[in-house]
Amino acid sequence: MNTRAIWTIARKDLLDAVRNLYILFGLTLPLGLALLFRLMFPTDGETLTLSIVLWDPENSRLGADLRSHPQVQVLEASSADQVADEVAAKAVGGLLIPQGFDVTVDAGDRPELVIFINQRHGGGEIAAFQQLVVEQVWSLVDQDFPAQIVVNPVAAGIGMGGLEAFQMERFLLIMLLIMALAMAGSFMVPTLLVEEKEKHTLEVLLVAPASAADVAAGKAITGMVYSLLGAVILLVLYQGWSGNWILTLVVLFLGALFTVGVGLLMGALFRNTNQVNTWSSLVMLLLIFPTWVGIIGPVSILDIAVKFIPTHYLAHSLQLTIAGNVQFSSISGSLAVLVGSVVAIYAIIVWAIGRERG
Repeated sequence: MNTRAIWTIARKDLLDAVRNLYILFGLTLPLGLALLFRLMFPTDGETLTLSIVLWDPENSRLGADLRSHPQVQVLEASSADQVADEVAAKAVGGLLIPQGFDVTVDAGDRPELVIFINQRHGGGEIAAFQQLVVEQVWSLVDQDFPAQIVVNPVAAGIGMGGLEAFQMERFLLIMLLIMALAMAGSFMVPTLLVEEKEKHTLEVLLVAPASAADVAAGKAITGMVYSLLGAVILLVLYQGWSGNWILTLVVLFLGALFTVGVGLLMGALFRNTNQVNTWSSLVMLLLIFPTWVGIIGPVSILDIAVKFIPTHYLAHSLQLTIAGNVQFSSISGSLAVLVGSVVAIYAIIVWAIGRERG
C-alpha cells in the first residue's frame, strides 16, 4: 500500500467534509440532538433512586447485585404473592426471582424472571427500571440473554411523566453514539466517494500510484476521524467514561470501522449523489434500529431480526461497558461478530472499488 497516497487522500477528504455544508450538518446533527436532550432532560446533580420490591428467597446473585446497587432501594417482599401489591403501593417495579435461579443460569438454561411494573410512575423511571434489570441480568454470565423476562403491569398508568436522568441518559447516549457513527459512515463517506466519481477524480487516483486499497484506506481514515471525534464529544457530554472506558473505546473503534465500511461500500456501488441521498437515510435508520427495539418482554420477530444487524452487538456491548459492570469475556461474542463484520465488508469494498479500473 502507498502510505503517502493514503494520507494525501485522507487530508483532502478531511477538508472537503467540513467545506460541504450538507455533510457538516449531518456530522453535527447527533451533537445538536445531544445538546437538545440535555436541555429537555436536565439533571441537577442528584441521582435518581429507584425503589424496587424484591422476592428472592435464596439470595441469588441477581438479588445481591440489586441490593448493593448505589441507585437502587430494595424493598423486601414478605411473600411472592405480595410483590404486585407492594409494587402498586410504593415502588416503580418489582422482581420475583424463582428458586434455583442461579443454578439454572449457570447450567446455560433461561429461567423465567417475573417483573412487575407500576404504570403510575413516570416513563423515565419505568425505562430506567427496565434498563437496570436488563443490564443486571445480562452481566450474570457470558452467554446470550440468560433469562426469560415476563412483564406484569400493575396499577393502571396515568400517562408518561417527566423523564428522569438515571438510565434514560445511558439509553440516549448509546442511541446518539450509534447515530454519530452511522451518520459519518452511511452519509459522509459515500458522499465524498461519489462526488469524486461525478467530478471524475476517482479515475485519476486509480491510474496514479494509489491502488483501490489505498483509496479505501484514505476514505476510511477520514470516516474514522469524524466518527470517533463525534463519539468522544458525546461521551464527554454524557459522562460516558464513568464505566469501563477502555472497553467502551474498543467497542466504538470496531463500530466505527464497520459503519465506515458500510459507507465505503455504498460509495463504491452508487454512481451519483442522488442515489446516496436516497439510500443513506434508510441505511442509517437500519443501523440505528437495534437501539430502539426493547428486549423486555416476550421474544418477538423484531428481537430476532435485529440479531442480523451488526450494530445490535455494538449496542449490546456499549450497554455493558458504559454501565461499568462488565469484563472482556462478557462481550467477547459481540466483539467477534463486529470483527467478522468488519473483515467481510472491507474485503467486499476492495473488490468493489477495484472495478473502477475496468
